Formats: sequence, structure tokens, C-alpha cells
Amino acid sequence: MFHLVPRAPRVVPLMFAALAAGSSVPLSGEELPSAVSGRLDGEVDTRVSPSGSPRLDPGLGETRSDELQLKLAVSAAYDDNIFLSATNPQSDLVARVGASVAYRKGDKLEGQGGYLEVAYRPTVVKFADHDDNDRIDQEAEWEAGWRGKAIRFAYSGTFSQLGDATADTGTLTDRTELSNSVRIAWSPREKIAVELAAGHDSMDYDSAAFADSSMSYGEVALRYAYSPKTRLGLIYKAGRFEVDGAGDQTVHRSTARIEWNPTRKTSIDVEAGFEHRNFDNGSDTTPVVEARFGWMPREGTELYLSGYRREQASAFLPGQNYTQGGIAMGISQRLGGKWTGKLEGGLERAEYSRVSGTGPAGRVDRIRFIRPSLEYRFTDDFSMGLYYRYSENRSNNPAFGYESHSGGVEMGYQF
Repeated sequence: MFHLVPRAPRVVPLMFAALAAGSSVPLSGEELPSAVSGRLDGEVDTRVSPSGSPRLDPGLGETRSDELQLKLAVSAAYDDNIFLSATNPQSDLVARVGASVAYRKGDKLEGQGGYLEVAYRPTVVKFADHDDNDRIDQEAEWEAGWRGKAIRFAYSGTFSQLGDATADTGTLTDRTELSNSVRIAWSPREKIAVELAAGHDSMDYDSAAFADSSMSYGEVALRYAYSPKTRLGLIYKAGRFEVDGAGDQTVHRSTARIEWNPTRKTSIDVEAGFEHRNFDNGSDTTPVVEARFGWMPREGTELYLSGYRREQASAFLPGQNYTQGGIAMGISQRLGGKWTGKLEGGLERAEYSRVSGTGPAGRVDRIRFIRPSLEYRFTDDFSMGLYYRYSENRSNNPAFGYESHSGGVEMGYQF
């Protein structure tokens, strides 16, 4: 991890909110990842076909060839609460310079043979006044696989070293996130695929004040391509979730998924079901949802809506889980030939409960944000934009509530 001192919040440039757009797409059996990263970062994917992680199932009709992508993102923003503090907000001018490289070889969706996809993005973060918080964030994604006539295999993973302040911890949070999975799919018939998977996810914090966590899991999925526009799936996932300072949790999740493109300009992707957890203080069964809707009503206009509900372990309060649900939406409108206006916003509620040990619980966070922006595209490869972002957390615990205003300029260039 390349960093000089403890880290501060990061603002990812809008043009490069994804590490490498389209560098990977979701496995058919894999749970649908939320379009909103973490606790409402505010970067909304307005594309009709959302990006995600790798797919093994056939029939997507997309061809790939060898490709190398290089991108540069530069931004400068003023933020009046860089640490998301409830009692002592600090303002600063923050500059960010990020470069991303992505490489694809082979076609994982058509034909037979091996393929490889890798992407890496470091981002230098520089503070004008609080320069003891300067850092370098890192993010990487990879996938390697092989396609045969009836069997497909894939190994994929993600790696991040970040240091932004999070809503759960309410302070600067140096952490390393790592995810790996191995998947194999067998197609006994043309439209049917059976998938088996095993994976491991971990979250490690630099500070001993926060609880590390990890989950090892197995998964089985049945996929059916009902038509070129409609794909259905049933997924069962079981695993063991470990959190420092708390008892282990066993997790069983059953979900159904539909991916539907009723028209060329509309995309619906919903995965919903139930998750059962056993823990020291008992057990619970809760609904889980990950959903996305994209619509392009006319040329130059795109609308996006995403929603989610899931349960996670708190790093700041060991022995407590929080049920996290939210909704985010965005609209992108072309204004003339080279101007584009965007408006994004979202709401989230996180409710904490004790699952291990003793002590009080009941913290509730209510987060919301809004982010208008204006972009000018000089060429197909070069664009600049202005944005403003307001966010707040109306927590019932005054130590975690905050209010933040930020605004700045962004530039993106693709080589």
C-alpha cells in the first residue's frame, strides 16, 4: 500500500467512476452487485446496460477482441467536511490524479478458448492544507477463464487499498479489500447452465480499533436463457462469516434473478430473495434485494434507478450487524452537441442490532445525497466537467451525523 499517513475521504471523478468500464460483466449465478459502492458514494452508472462482474453463461451476443485502454482522470474540488466529522468539520482543496490501464485478450462470450482481462488504477490524492493526509489509492480487477463447447471456467478477483472516511466508522479508515472466486459452468442443453462456485472475501483495517472481517462461501446456480431478451436464474449461497471480536456467523442465501431487456433502450436486472444468519445471540431471516433499471427514452437522454437491501457487519461496533437499504437514481441529458447535464441522488437507511456479546445497540443512520453536474466533451476522448455534491447523515447517534458540501472541476482523457 502506497500511502504517507492516515487517509481522508476520496471523491472519484465521475468520468471514471468505474475502474475500467466494461472490463467485466456479472456471472450468471453470482449475486447482483449494487450499483452504489459502499455507503452511497454518489457515482451513478447511467448506462442502459449496467456493468458488473464476470459471466460464464452463453448467448449474450457480444464479441470481444484484443484491446488495451489507457485513461487519465484529473480533478480539483473544494470540500467543507473532508473527514465527515459531526462536531469539527474541516475544509480543504483536494486534487486527484488517476491513471487507469485495462487489457483484454480473447473472447469470453463467444466461441471457444482462453481469455484474460486485467485492469489497474492508482489515484494520487493531494490536500492543499491537510497535506499530512496525502495518499495513493489503488484498485485492481482481473479475470482469466476458458470456454469450451459445454463447460466454462473462470477465476476473477478485485483488490482495493482505500482510506476514505466511511459512514460506519465515522472517521478516516485505511483498509484493504480483497475478493476472489472460482466458477465452473456446465451447459447440458443450449439454454440451460449449471454453475458451481467457491470464493473468499476479506476486509482488513490498518487500525486495531476496527474489526477485520472475512467470508468463505460456496454457491450453486441454475440459469435458463428463456429468450434472447430474458434470462432467469436461481442461486443458493452458503458461507461462514468471521468478524474480529465477535462470534462467527453462518449465512444461507436463496435468491432468484431476472435479466430482461424488453426493448433495445430498456434494461431491468433484479435479484431478490432471503438470507438466514445464525449468530451467538440467535438468528434472523431478512429480505435481500439488488435491483437496477435503465431506460433511454430518446437519443441523448438516459435514466437510471437502483435499489438494494442487505445485511453487513459493523467494523466500528464489533458484535453488531446493520441492515442496509437504499435507493439511488440519476438522469443524463445531452444539451446540444457537446454539453451533457446530469443529476444524481440517493437515500439510505442503516439500522444496527447486536448479534454477539452484550451491550446497547439501536444506532440508525439516514443518509442522503444529491449531485448535479455539467460536462463538455471536446472530442470523443477528452471531456471536462463541473459538479456540486451535498450529502448528510441524520444519525440518531450524534457522533456519526454529518453534513458535507463539495464542488469542483473534473477532466478525463482516453488515449
